Amino acid sequence: MEAKESRLEVARRRIRIARYSIGALATAAFAMIGLAARNAHPATHTRSAPSVSTRVVRADDTQDDGFSFDGGGFIAPSTSGSTPTIQSGGS
Repeated sequence: MEAKESRLEVARRRIRIARYSIGALATAAFAMIGLAARNAHPATHTRSAPSVSTRVVRADDTQDDGFSFDGGGFIAPSTSGSTPTIQSGGS
């Protein structure tokens, strides 16, 4: 005749199984997150030829807000007094 396990022994066995299961799941999750982070990092991707793109500017694409980078405006050195003068070459 087999001896019945006590409730304490059953609880200990269940806790042991739960601990091993949680440990295995945590290890698998850690490995998957590590692989996902490695795949997401740009340094791990193979280099390809740079793509060349051209931009076509249409007449309705330009903006006339009065600002440009053509070098039209500059600040002159102070010649008299302490107030600087601003000269603009724009229209």
